[in-house]
Amino acid sequence: MMQPNVRSYTPPPRSAAPAPAPVSLSESLSPSEQIVDMPQASAAPKRGELSDVVERMARRNACAPAANATLIAKTSAVETYQVSCQDGQQQLYKCELRQCRLMN
Repeated sequence: MMQPNVRSYTPPPRSAAPAPAPVSLSESLSPSEQIVDMPQASAAPKRGELSDVVERMARRNACAPAANATLIAKTSAVETYQVSCQDGQQQLYKCELRQCRLMN
């Protein structure tokens, strides 16, 4: 008696889909939000004109700032600040036309 011709199926190896390229901050902004000034990472933390306001807001939002509020991005109409809290959390604030709000 003859054995039937049996083939086994081996699926082709899955190719890892290429990871999407990282998007830079400037690419993620609309034209009205294009960055005018952005401090360099190696530079000392930069204070903005609303740093004091943002620090007071952080305290009202259960954050004891570990350091000064840092200006991380500035456009012609918007300033973005980061506050590091003593408990390790980070808070981001966006100030438009001198009106600041918590982003996270």
